[in-house]
Amino acid sequence: MKEKSPFFPRLAAHYLQPDNFFESFFNNENNTYGWGPEQTYPSGTEIIKQDTPANAVYLVVRGMVKLTRLERDGNEVIAGLRHRHWLIGAPPVLLNKPYSFTAITLTNCVLRCISREGFLTQVKINELFSQHLLRLLSLEIFSHTMKIVLLGSMSARERLSRFLYEMICKLEQSTTLKKPVELHKPIKLNVPLKYKEIAQLIAITPEHFSRMLKEMEEQGIITRDKGHLIVKNPMRLLQEN
Repeated sequence: MKEKSPFFPRLAAHYLQPDNFFESFFNNENNTYGWGPEQTYPSGTEIIKQDTPANAVYLVVRGMVKLTRLERDGNEVIAGLRHRHWLIGAPPVLLNKPYSFTAITLTNCVLRCISREGFLTQVKINELFSQHLLRLLSLEIFSHTMKIVLLGSMSARERLSRFLYEMICKLEQSTTLKKPVELHKPIKLNVPLKYKEIAQLIAITPEHFSRMLKEMEEQGIITRDKGHLIVKNPMRLLQEN
């Protein structure tokens, strides 16, 4: 029997999940210097563009953002998803390099923006902010490293289960929720990605992804309803890993 992966669900529960630092950060008027007000961006809005000067950093207050990179052969690669309390564009600003990715809103998003100069000033003068930024950058390094490890240690089915579990974790982070997600009840997921994009994120072909979804439907784990995925028994995702 195949040995179960030690990373799931422990890793999934902490995968790219910033803490609530910014909820208290903006309560202090001294910390708002340089930051713009909260602004709403509809889904499909391009926030930053690959290979352009890194002139600003964006904080995701609510919503989900997709990072993509267009390669020379015309192939577009999804680098990752960013959600609530994540800073977009910080690494290239710190390195004085162009943006490495294009960031596009997947859902209606609320963002705050700060200029490059304002961001670098805050890094220099605000010790708590600098500590939090260091934590975010460490999380990003950690997640990229673990992604490589998991691609070699988990089956395609395990990676799909993990992806669905992470979507549930992101749902639980939503500010609209008043109580934790109950994993013993069906959960309706509005995954704002095309199936071929999900397949790319978990490193399988779209055809294999469709086959696995069909298998999970036949096994009573999920159902599909007008573009939504309904996880009928989220605990089954944990039992598979």
